[in-house]
Amino acid sequence: MHSAPGTDPVDPASRPATSAPIVRGSVAAREAMVARLEETGTLRSGLVRDALLAVRREVLIPQAYVRRSPAGEVPPRWDLLDWAEPADREELLALLYGGESVLIQHAGERVLGRVPGPRSGGAITSMSSVVGLTAGLLQDLDLQRGQRARPCASSATNSRSSSGGARTSE
Repeated sequence: MHSAPGTDPVDPASRPATSAPIVRGSVAAREAMVARLEETGTLRSGLVRDALLAVRREVLIPQAYVRRSPAGEVPPRWDLLDWAEPADREELLALLYGGESVLIQHAGERVLGRVPGPRSGGAITSMSSVVGLTAGLLQDLDLQRGQRARPCASSATNSRSSSGGARTSE
């Protein structure tokens, strides 16, 4: 299935011209992430590498938390960064493609409809997987074009929300 021109969130070439500087930054961040994973031997050439170069993580994870207080400071201070905020984009790109887990939920809050900005107290209650670990596991599956990799459902909530799974291009 193809999206209308200018609307495909995965294909940077189809993005409107007004987002060109942002897309170039995203492409450079993806390329740097893939290069780091290749240098450490975590990533080989193939479908997983191609997917990591193509998928814009800022579309999948448009908001993320960053801790602003030093370790041990009570209560801890956090900022919710948002891709919709131009001032947040550079820092968010660094978080999304830096190789560490991305902090995505604070104090059990609802993930949709959040207002960006500071938070105080509480703890991070959800984060993304480390991309290198995920890439390694996907490579170990030796997926072929057209095959699906379904996420494991660890709870009733996850099983309701995981209807499809990743699919390789056909």
